[in-house]
Amino acid sequence: MPLWIICAGILAPAIFWMAYFYFKDRLQPEPFLKIGTAYILGIGSALAVIQLYKLLPLLGIPDDPSLLMEHQSLEYLFYSIGVTGLIEEFFKFLPFLVFVLNFRAFDEPIDGIIYASMIALGFASYENIHYLAYMDGPELLGRAFASPLTHTIFSSIWGYTAGSARLAGKPLIWPSLTGIGLAALSHGVFNFLTISPGFRIGSSLLILLIWIWRIKLMEKLSRDNAANTERG
Repeated sequence: MPLWIICAGILAPAIFWMAYFYFKDRLQPEPFLKIGTAYILGIGSALAVIQLYKLLPLLGIPDDPSLLMEHQSLEYLFYSIGVTGLIEEFFKFLPFLVFVLNFRAFDEPIDGIIYASMIALGFASYENIHYLAYMDGPELLGRAFASPLTHTIFSSIWGYTAGSARLAGKPLIWPSLTGIGLAALSHGVFNFLTISPGFRIGSSLLILLIWIWRIKLMEKLSRDNAANTERG
């Protein structure tokens, strides 16, 4: 696979989704520097997850669930939720908690979704480095655009719950755990459903439902922000 195709497969979807979220937040867009910082933090999260996966065998947990996938077993479902989903969502959440929630520009509920999505984009971009080199044609194109989309959808859940709590001055512990738990559950169920052609319609419906929720939520938050701006 030519290097330029791999790079294009990583950068083009990232730029596309960045532009999409920037447009959604056009009434009070976030600074480009902060957006870029969140994206880089997502790459760092992916690096940390890869290192953690290498340590899983020391705990008796396989770092490669391919054998579980072949049998389409319930073990793979539990692995997808409790290992893949939980680890990846937690590590994407960490830089959001430590850095993003302390950004001065973080000042409205929709920002939780925007910044969580940027972290997820960075995570997915690095993740795609390990996949796109072994793909071509429609498979490469589908993976290049679908992976960032699914990661941003899952991360939007904890981005909204934790971000809203932060702006409301409420304790973060329960909104954060709830958001991470729901994101890990969605992430794991999605991964499980994609292993079989017969189940993939279910994975598509899951993504569609969360996507519709996020669109409606972002539209509501944008309207609320516009109304607050007019009153101010």
